[in-house]
Amino acid sequence: MAQEILSQEEIESIHQTSVRILDTVGVEFPAEEALSVFKRHDYRIDGSRVYIAEDQLWEALQVAPAQFTLHARDPERSVVIGEGEPVFAPGYGAPFLVDADGEKRVPTVEDYHTLVKLADALPNQDVSGYLLAEPGDVPAETASLHMVYAHVVHSDKPFIGGVENEMAVRHTMEIVRMVFGDDRANRPATLGVISSLTPLGYSREMAGAVMTYAREGQALLIANLAMAGSTAPITLAGMLAMQNAEMLAGIVLSQLVRPGTPVIYGTTSTNIDMRTGALAIGSPELAQVVAAHQQLVRFYGLPSRGSGALTDANYPNAQAGLESMMGMLTAVNSGADFILHAAGILSSYLAFSREKFVIDDEICGRVRWFHQPIVVDDETLAYDVVARVGPGGHFLTEDETLERCRTEFWEPEVSDRTPLDDWVEAGQPTTVARATERWQRLVAAHEDPPLDEVAARQLEAFLEEETA
Repeated sequence: MAQEILSQEEIESIHQTSVRILDTVGVEFPAEEALSVFKRHDYRIDGSRVYIAEDQLWEALQVAPAQFTLHARDPERSVVIGEGEPVFAPGYGAPFLVDADGEKRVPTVEDYHTLVKLADALPNQDVSGYLLAEPGDVPAETASLHMVYAHVVHSDKPFIGGVENEMAVRHTMEIVRMVFGDDRANRPATLGVISSLTPLGYSREMAGAVMTYAREGQALLIANLAMAGSTAPITLAGMLAMQNAEMLAGIVLSQLVRPGTPVIYGTTSTNIDMRTGALAIGSPELAQVVAAHQQLVRFYGLPSRGSGALTDANYPNAQAGLESMMGMLTAVNSGADFILHAAGILSSYLAFSREKFVIDDEICGRVRWFHQPIVVDDETLAYDVVARVGPGGHFLTEDETLERCRTEFWEPEVSDRTPLDDWVEAGQPTTVARATERWQRLVAAHEDPPLDEVAARQLEAFLEEETA
């Protein structure tokens, strides 16, 4: 049973307030093409502001799928979003990289390729991601091409596409065509993360990305980052009602463009620190918003996004661990289908850490294991074993112990279970040091998965042509 913090009456109240906002306040879409779509479907428009009635809202939501498959180059790595199991994707959008020594720097394209190789190698990252950290050594207009190229060359997991401008969308769609062919419209092969312009708006670029992804049959994640006390009402209920209206408007647009477009309803909203004005993503308020958001998603029957291993800490320290585990457990316990920022984020979204990437991947593994049911049957109840050993015995040499000793329990890769004396003798290695060793070993051992030769040549030529 998913964790619930709102009553059914409270969910209905939030919904009705959102409907009232949509119908009387409206949402800004400063994009002529988007306004034309709304006009063709008889939505009320005043300038660039669109108003949505409740019957129009439900008509659009009814054609959005409750679950869908995000296809990978390797079919074995495709993922189903909305079937009840969380899908994990790495952090997104960090402008800086924090190294193991605490140095903050602008990432390079080489760093980005390293991160994608690591995303491919880490066992609990189901999607390789996109915009893991913004490479600063290439022109902004071609950065998206370098990033998408890295994902399709170094990984055969599903990947997230570019949306930040028209060129990023075009680059993504061209690469999807090269790799997945003409059937891509019926097999979503990438996912666009659409960020609304809070409060109650969408930029021209994001509205355009919604329409292009929908027309191409690709999946969308409609999300926002409202900040209670700044870009949203200071009360969490008020923020929930406002952001709900905002995201629903984007979902409506996607379904008007192409009914049945796969779409995830998501949020990463939280409060600001009222002492500094800084965003607080490691706060218990973010966890409350995530839990409440999952209930709203179930009310609308859509796949949901949750925020995962988030922290305000600037280094992978104890604060980062406790905040990240709280965020991850809340998202999974609340029933989130797609967890973006599942690994790697530091400093309130401003930085990415390779060390935290592997530590958070272990958090994902822990949470996954925790959510496995305890099998209770005649064999696992082990009465015969208990009777055979009896009082005063031990179970170390029993056949059942030997048969299950490598599979019965979860085993850590980064966490340390070394006895204290041995740890001291080894020089007191830290979690960060072990994480550094792990990511370096994984990247060194990485081999790019096979890629169709024709597609590989097309990709190389496209990269050279667009970056010439």
